[in-house]
Amino acid sequence: MRQKVLICAQSFQKLNGDHKKILEDAGLEIVPSGLDRALKAEELAERIGGMSAVIVGMDTVNETVIKAADRLKVVSMNGVGLDRIDIKAATKRGIVVTHTPGTNMDSVADHTMALILSCVRQIPYHDRVVRTGGWKRSVGRELRGQQIGLIGLGYIGKGVALRALAFGMRVLAFDPFLDTQFCSKHDIHACDLETILSASDILSLHCPVTPQTEKLINARTIAAMKRGAILINTSRGELVDQNDLVHALNSGQLGGAGLDVFETEPPKNSPLWEMDQVVLTPHLGGNTKEAALRTAYQSAFNVVAILTGGTAHRVVNQEVLQTNEN
Repeated sequence: MRQKVLICAQSFQKLNGDHKKILEDAGLEIVPSGLDRALKAEELAERIGGMSAVIVGMDTVNETVIKAADRLKVVSMNGVGLDRIDIKAATKRGIVVTHTPGTNMDSVADHTMALILSCVRQIPYHDRVVRTGGWKRSVGRELRGQQIGLIGLGYIGKGVALRALAFGMRVLAFDPFLDTQFCSKHDIHACDLETILSASDILSLHCPVTPQTEKLINARTIAAMKRGAILINTSRGELVDQNDLVHALNSGQLGGAGLDVFETEPPKNSPLWEMDQVVLTPHLGGNTKEAALRTAYQSAFNVVAILTGGTAHRVVNQEVLQTNEN
């Protein structure tokens, strides 16, 4: 009997490429989720039985799903974020969890810079003005000489840093696991959180959601920021307290925001919609053809490696592999 791979990640299902052939050439049977959206936990639990692997995107893999999985060996995240996967429950059941860090680095870094430029020059606002026959012009800001603070200096944070340096910006970085060699090579200034908040003209978030980072940007941390600073978030919506953000934008404590992610997606009836100093995009930072293909290939390779005993890369819970080897 062939091992089955449940495909839930929407981009993996819809993308034109040879990524599915990687699974087929390994003798694996592909099973589509049957839904044109991310699966809720109960929906995934209904489908996970008999599956040896599942490739997920924005789908929820919680303890209920893990308990319903009778043959599951690998959860392959078609992307980077792991906040919707119960890694502890998977590890306890001996299920390997993989992801694809770095595959969307250029796409998200590019989009981050697009949001920054859109905010400092208010491009969407001026586009609307011109389209309605107006000719109102606001005074913008140059990027050269501005200080950009990066909370998180992983693959994407590094990509943003290099782009910001090309614009003549001074780059500050905060990361508990800071790559000091990279910082030294590119003249990036390591800072503690308090310093990066108070010194940044533009603050950009590139960290995962953890108990320590959830609602990291709140009334207290916003109050510590430079008045008129701009907030950019292409990471996860849960990093920002939206009510506190709205208040800070209304008061002028923050001069603008560029948001690609939201606590609830899509957001509903948000005051942010009415704010000219805010630029909003629908979680599309990594949504380029090039990034999607790289991610899909890596997701498929991860599955094949685990199911066929090959060399596994990008494994989140390495202890499962070590236990299986013993």
